[in-house]
Amino acid sequence: MKRRADLVILMDILATLLDGPKLPTRISQACNLNYDSFLKWANILESNGLITKTALEGREAYSLTPAGQQVYRDYRSLMERLRAPRFL
Repeated sequence: MKRRADLVILMDILATLLDGPKLPTRISQACNLNYDSFLKWANILESNGLITKTALEGREAYSLTPAGQQVYRDYRSLMERLRAPRFL
């Protein structure tokens, strides 16, 4: 079984949050990660200021920061420039 690169996992999480805040379980399901793995990656993204914890329906959720939006846009731009649709 082929593993996804760490960068691809991080970008999948950012892409999942593009349309607004989501609960951790929804993000982990959308990114095909188990919950503990998602939390590990979320901590990395949060410590780098790319996502932030918010409240959604009275529960803890995650949302994209402006810096996270920019990083994702830069990633997409690079992949398009390299013509690497596999990572998009």
